[in-house]
Amino acid sequence: MGTSTEIKEKWCLLGATMKLLPEQLNLGNPLSLLLFAGALGTRLWKISTPNNIVFDELHFGKFIALYMQRTFFFDYHPPFGKQLLTLGGWLGGFDGEFTFEKIGQEYSENVPVWNMRLVPALFGSLVVPVVYCIITEMGFSAFTASLAAFMVIFDNALLTQSRLMLLEPVFIFFSFFALLVALKLRNPQIRTFSVRWLFWMGILGVSMAAAATVKYVSVFTLLVVLVEVIRNFWCHINNKHLSAKLLWVELLTRLVMLIVVPLLFYFTVFYVHLSILIRAGPHDNHMTSAFQSNLEGGLSSIITGQPREVVYGSQITLRHTHGSLCWLHSHKQLYPLRYDDGRGSSHQQQVTCYSFKDVNNWWIVKHPDRESVLVEDKLHPVHHGDIVQLVHGMTNRALNSHNVAAPLTPTDQEVSCYIDYHIQLTSHSTWRVELVNRKSADEQWMAVQSSVRLIHVDSGQSLKVIIM
Repeated sequence: MGTSTEIKEKWCLLGATMKLLPEQLNLGNPLSLLLFAGALGTRLWKISTPNNIVFDELHFGKFIALYMQRTFFFDYHPPFGKQLLTLGGWLGGFDGEFTFEKIGQEYSENVPVWNMRLVPALFGSLVVPVVYCIITEMGFSAFTASLAAFMVIFDNALLTQSRLMLLEPVFIFFSFFALLVALKLRNPQIRTFSVRWLFWMGILGVSMAAAATVKYVSVFTLLVVLVEVIRNFWCHINNKHLSAKLLWVELLTRLVMLIVVPLLFYFTVFYVHLSILIRAGPHDNHMTSAFQSNLEGGLSSIITGQPREVVYGSQITLRHTHGSLCWLHSHKQLYPLRYDDGRGSSHQQQVTCYSFKDVNNWWIVKHPDRESVLVEDKLHPVHHGDIVQLVHGMTNRALNSHNVAAPLTPTDQEVSCYIDYHIQLTSHSTWRVELVNRKSADEQWMAVQSSVRLIHVDSGQSLKVIIM
């Protein structure tokens, strides 16, 4: 084992032994351009064939159509890649009217297939010269780099993906380009704090952010990039000609370029995404009610002109906001007298969390000391900490809990709507309202805006959803 200084020198030697030539750093050299032209030719040749939906074009085509119609949608991939695909459709005059229904469906005449497949083809072609430059940056010969690029041109998977409306070519390009820039920054000709160094550090940050905002899976490639950036800075620590002050300034600059700049890019992409999608759509239910109320149509059209203050007598629906998407729900069906495992139940009315909008999701907020469930002439708002009863709108039975095992999790209490069987099983139907996102101790319960936790008064347990 060597000393820390020896370890630093050996690690830095990995980069120092790779001779970097100026012509190897230029994406525009003739050989790179020739490889790019060859890749572009293979990817654009008969790109409109087949004139049918292929594989995941079904999904990304729908997203392009929703973008064109400015209709909100939800997807587990970040939006930047889909925005680039939409750009191709927009340039081709796509109106978003085509319905992407099934794989193999033939495109209609109003779908500019060539334009919509052009973006992946361009990025897939750009991967080739980037690979060439990565290999030369690593110190290998132009022949070796050309061979690597040639293999990328005719790789079956990359070629196929680059000819379709898919995200893979886009995020592969940005990931590889970030790696290329990280390698480029090892060049001793690019002096720290020079304009060129600041420029390429900024490009590196943007490239990393672009890759991450196309597909999150690109983070694994970006980790390799970060290792190279850390190695490069580590080598500077070993430089006795640099003062501690300069090293701290360099570290701060790297943090700004590789953390602040990517975050700004990331948030800007989502800002553009949400600025475009202003209309209610098929995926609204994935978002909170407060978010839905800001979209044109949908929930906003329902609550327009409706009172926002929850008062005693208000008819409401309660939606679960964490994990499973569902509404507090009840119906006339009762819990069985005895479950399959031999446990008994209260035989009260079932209470569930239902994943669809339904008339049985409606509840009335009732004051526990009053018989009436109607809104009085003088409104009595519900505040944080108030005690209420929730009466099911369709069956007129109160939300209840008691010391009876729940049907799915015996360690939890059963939640039901109370039925009076004239036996000793009394009602426990009072709940304390807790406003989770309150800003004051006596804040009023507001529809759409308030996040509510219901605490069972008799047991002190909170109402929760069990995901099975």
